[in-house]
This record gives sequence, C-alpha cells and structure tokens, in this order.
Amino acid sequence: MKQRLFIFFVLAVTILTGCVKDKPSTMDEGKHPILFSAASGVTTKTYDPYDKMRPNDPSTLIKVGNEISVFGVWLPDKDEDADYETVFYNRRLRCDHVYLSDPLDPTSFDPEDQNSSTWNYDPLEYWKNTGAYKFTAVSPYTASDATINSTYDLKISYRVGSNQDLMVARSFRVEPDNGKDRVELDFKHVTSAVRFLFGTASDEGDKFKLTAFHLENLSPRGTLTIDSRLTSPINFDPSDGVNPAGPDYPLNWTAGAIGVLGSLFSWSADTSDPEKTITYPTDPDDPDGYAQMGWYYMVPHTLNSGAAVVFSVSYDGQPAVETTINISDCELPAGADVWSPNHVYNYFVTVEQSGADIHVVATEWEEVSITTDPFLFE
Repeated sequence: MKQRLFIFFVLAVTILTGCVKDKPSTMDEGKHPILFSAASGVTTKTYDPYDKMRPNDPSTLIKVGNEISVFGVWLPDKDEDADYETVFYNRRLRCDHVYLSDPLDPTSFDPEDQNSSTWNYDPLEYWKNTGAYKFTAVSPYTASDATINSTYDLKISYRVGSNQDLMVARSFRVEPDNGKDRVELDFKHVTSAVRFLFGTASDEGDKFKLTAFHLENLSPRGTLTIDSRLTSPINFDPSDGVNPAGPDYPLNWTAGAIGVLGSLFSWSADTSDPEKTITYPTDPDDPDGYAQMGWYYMVPHTLNSGAAVVFSVSYDGQPAVETTINISDCELPAGADVWSPNHVYNYFVTVEQSGADIHVVATEWEEVSITTDPFLFE
C-alpha cells in the first residue's frame, strides 16, 4: 500500500512539474517594469555649415527636472483589428539624473545617447510577455493639451505664445519576452523654428538701433494630430523584438480657426531691456554678425498674405522709424509660402537709411525621415 502511495506521489509531482515547464513565457510576466530612455538629435556629430542656422540647445529635452508626457497601448495578439488596452495615458515622466562626462560642465553629455539620462515615473507599469506595445511621447509634459480620441489619434494643442520647442517620439515593441530593456524615445521636432536677424547694408559704426519688434497676421495656435498606434515598418524584423526606428509618420497640423490671426512676440526697448545695436556683418551668411531676436517656435501653416515683421529703427540718435515687411513674399523652398514642421527659417533683414530689405535661408532642422504630408491647413 505504501509503495502504491509513493508511486502516486511521484507521478503527481512529475505532472505538476511538467505543467510549469509548458508555460515558461509567463514565469516572469509582471516582474519587469516598463522603463524609458530619451534622446534628441539636436546636435550634429560633424561640422555642418548650417549648424548656426538651427536652434541647438540639448537641455531643451535633457535636463534634470524636465518632464515629458507618455502614452502607450498594448495589443494582445499583434492583430491590428484587435482591441487595444491602454497602459499609459498622459503619464508624467521626469528626468532625475543626467550623466556628465565632465562633472564641472553641465552640457558635457551626448543628447543622442539613450543612456545619457535617467527618467522615472510612479507608479510603475510592468511588461506582459505577449502581444505588442506602442508608445508615443510628447515634450514638454502637458497636463491637458495632449489627448487621445476614440480612434487613438493623439491631438496636441499648441500655443505660439508659449514659445516651446515641441517634440514628439514614438516607439514599438513586439513580443516583449524577447527584450525588456528600456524603451528608446527618439524625439523629433514638430514645429517650425523662425528667427529674424538684423544687419546694416554698410559699415557706418554703431549708428543703427533696433527699438521695437513684433510679428503680425500669423496663426497664434494650432493642433497637431498623429496616429498613436505606430505600425511596424516594412523592414521590421520581429525576431529582435525591438523597433528602434519610428520617425516615419505624417505630421498633420491644423492651424487655428479661420480668420484668427495674431500679433506675436511684441518687444519695445525700455530701461530694463535697452535698444539693440545693429552692426555691419562682415560675413553676410554668418548669423553671429547680426542683431538677433532669438528663436520663435511657430505653428506650421500656410502664411497669410498679410503676414509681416514690423520693427522700428533709429539712426544716429534720431527718432525711430517703423518699417513693415511682408514675410509671405519671401521665396521659400519650392516656392511655397508654408512654414513646414521640422524646418528652420532664418530671415536676414538688411537696414539702411532709405529702408530695409529681407531674404530668408531655410533648412531642415534635422536630417530625419519625417513626412510632412498631408497638411491639414485651415
């Protein structure tokens, strides 16, 4: 009798052990937290003559205390027709540490290195071993300006007056049991960067002074719409479980309501912010030789025929004279009067006693595969 009981016990243990071995993929499910890393291609590795033509501040993204919004969904069986399960909805992700190569230099990190900073959130979410994950992130964090509708379209409201460098990142992970390393978020610029530079036509000393400046008849706000459900590209290899690419998606910008145009970035010299000296640029293609009004991050849109830069200049202490230049008349690439996403526009304004002239140099912000069609301009 005891022998039969012993044999039965051994068989039962064998069966139970076999059941556990049949499901190895679920053993660690829910034990590995979903973690993120962030990088931005705001710098170039080699010298580029257009470097001075682009905004180049890596701390816009990577800086202790910076926050980004994260959205993420889980698809149970990689079937695009299946129902998605929301895992992250506008979760706040915070930069808690930046790794410096030189402790005395706060800029001594590589913004393109995914390991250059540590980002955290609370409470943690954990990987499932099956299905697929799709992530979208927005920089900077916004409590209410980024929402997802019932068709998983991410809509980001943007106000030009905030003058923030709006960036978006997307990433895709399939069969997470193949890799539970950090999700790489490669941020790309999605606004237009615009700058106005003032120089003189001839070297007359420091006789020209800029005393006032503003832009008018431009869209003061807009909405960016992108599909938050990133689909795998044609060359996606499911065997590695990770898709580090993902900038190939349309940036559908809708400008503000029809007829709503604004006067933006108004400035007038005063005792706390004195007039700006306009000098003669010895190299007409070098922005460093010009008086600069700084970078403005604008809603990509078709310029209204009345879009203009308005400024006042005094000469040799005389009363300032106001000048209005229609910037929609400036020839842009392909002859279009459109400020495109991920593009930079430097407007060089040359002043002299008889008036002023303007020309524009336009370039891509980054050499990345971000599509800009279709535009949804109103």
